[in-house]
Amino acid sequence: MTSGKFDTRNQATDAPRSALRRSLLLGGGAGLALGALAPELFAQSSGGQPIQDIYAPRAKFALLIGNRDYPNRKDIAPAHKNVTDLKDVLQYYEFKVKDYRDLDALEMMRVLTEFSAELRSVGETNLPGGVAVVFYFCGHGFQSAGRNYLVPARVDPSSEQALSSSLRLNEDILVALPQRYPGISIALIDACRTDPFIRKGVDDFNQIAAPEGTLVFFATRAGRPALAPISPDRNTFFAAAVVDVLREANGVTPIDDLFRIAALDCQARVKAEFDKVKLTILPQFPESSSNLRGRFVIRNRQLELQRSRPKGTALAGVDPTVMEKRWETLLATLRPARLIRLCEDFERDFPGSEFTQQIRVTIAGAQQALESQRSARLSGDLFEESAGDKGYRDDLIKALRGDKDAAHRIAIAYRDGTSGVAASPRRAEQWLRFAAELGNGIASWELSESYNQSGLVGEAARFEKKALDLGYRPPPRLATRGY
Repeated sequence: MTSGKFDTRNQATDAPRSALRRSLLLGGGAGLALGALAPELFAQSSGGQPIQDIYAPRAKFALLIGNRDYPNRKDIAPAHKNVTDLKDVLQYYEFKVKDYRDLDALEMMRVLTEFSAELRSVGETNLPGGVAVVFYFCGHGFQSAGRNYLVPARVDPSSEQALSSSLRLNEDILVALPQRYPGISIALIDACRTDPFIRKGVDDFNQIAAPEGTLVFFATRAGRPALAPISPDRNTFFAAAVVDVLREANGVTPIDDLFRIAALDCQARVKAEFDKVKLTILPQFPESSSNLRGRFVIRNRQLELQRSRPKGTALAGVDPTVMEKRWETLLATLRPARLIRLCEDFERDFPGSEFTQQIRVTIAGAQQALESQRSARLSGDLFEESAGDKGYRDDLIKALRGDKDAAHRIAIAYRDGTSGVAASPRRAEQWLRFAAELGNGIASWELSESYNQSGLVGEAARFEKKALDLGYRPPPRLATRGY
């Protein structure tokens, strides 16, 4: 497999040959259990219960691995700089960081095992969710048979050895780290999502369902390459976006919103590089899969002090009570079109407030939700279900802001009669359609299977094609009708 780096110094005529080599830059990560010793309650429902809890970490740990050394001229030039820069920003947020470079498979498993043991011993002395953990990997990576692999140093990612030598993201990484509820685990995957062993036919790409308390942030969508400059003095585009967004975090914007901002930033960076050399291939666009309860922020002592100051100093000339009431109304809004209007009005009336970052991603997510609602031919009352427990309501708010995985979890709740709602095949179908339109390939496949069993062959074929287009590859145990 070629290594996917490019040099913007090359002329446009040289770009297809030397300036665009496919890169498998895997930033694998697992386990950011952002714990809350004292949650902030943002908005109140009519029953007095908080709409969403905001949790901040207290004890923080990070394990960073940057593998640059690969044979056959497939080195990953920015890998070491990625680790250095991410270490700096995590230490700013008071993470205890361990960083390694160019580890083989045994060394990777050893440091991961040691790190996991340390986390478990620390977790026993803290409240559930009280430990923040980041695991980051940069190096080669690939997908095969629907699994994501992290390639150790000095292994050719295109060789037969790669499949047997590499670590699996789900089975070897995510499960190795302790989970605490409520908590968050973050996997940062700065990698291509292509299969070097597929030469023709349908590639085995896959969207994943994140474990509870986990957010998996991929540098690119299924079936697409991730790109990196050839210079060791630059970051990968994905890592640069993540580091810059974390540096500018204000301790108020939830971390999943920060990653949405990073996704937009990464896309802009790649497009700018392509424009320089007149390349017309599709730029990479990061995507995420999440299964979170509540929202999580990242802070240090300085940001905590800023949060404890009188609120009237936050924005000159603004009554903080008025602003916060407006923000609470915005958070409690359960229709995409109205949410967009409230966000635009809020930003007009309170420009430069601490909520500006969230306004940006909320508008983008609500616009996606509105478009998906219309594409699925669903009415707005889909979002105004009064039943459901706190987890259901938390997912409802996230789905309204374009979270495809939250929409899928709501569909499952209606299918199984869980999360405080009664089983409803009709509601389950509606939410599956909505999740599929938002880009959840698993939901699209489940919808296809349901329509196929009901004899609705046309709808089944449409959503099966959509699932495959979204990068979902059904597991062998399902009826795959020829795949």
